[in-house]
Amino acid sequence: MAAHLTRWTGQWLVGLPRCLRGPSEQFSLQGRSYPYLFHRYKHSWLTERAVEVPVVQAIVERARGKRILEVGNVLSHYRPQHHLVVDKYERGPGVLNRDALELEDLGMFDLIVAISTLEHVGHDELPRDPGKALRAALALQAMLAPGGELVITLGVGYNLAFDAALRGGSIPGSTRAMRRVGQGRRWREVAPAEVWSAPYDFLLYAASGVVFVVVPSAAD
Repeated sequence: MAAHLTRWTGQWLVGLPRCLRGPSEQFSLQGRSYPYLFHRYKHSWLTERAVEVPVVQAIVERARGKRILEVGNVLSHYRPQHHLVVDKYERGPGVLNRDALELEDLGMFDLIVAISTLEHVGHDELPRDPGKALRAALALQAMLAPGGELVITLGVGYNLAFDAALRGGSIPGSTRAMRRVGQGRRWREVAPAEVWSAPYDFLLYAASGVVFVVVPSAAD
């Protein structure tokens, strides 16, 4: 544990100045290049946020002018946003406090994003409900307008039941994956089959593998 915390502290110290001068390193996913996220909020460069947020932010920006819903208040911690945000627990300006399974009255959306959020649904609630994350994902898919997309990201290994549902195709969609390079801050794209066994660090709450799942509208 001491070695683990020492390594984490060293990486934290190296990354902290980059929050001030801006990102200089990039990673690639599906042929696109993105800057790693260096932000002091939750020390983004040390967790899967380093790659999740840049990818999903770019997707949101490409959908500007369309109807967008974010489930789980994540993106607004890193820059101002202009879409609807739902979060059951986090209070904040413009955040609607609702359960992920109680959103039907909000209407249909062209894009719904959930960054490291759905794996907590049911899993971190009492009584624990292992199947709730999958039900939430399918309910969100039902809220997509024709041609719309649901983008789910999650750190592998946190919620094994939801991992299994995604891996087994219980949610239809295309999956991309990234894995941390060694114990460092860099990530690389890998085949999804290579990421499902990646360990999750429950001491520091950081993943070694991330999946990006794009789910089409059920009407398509």
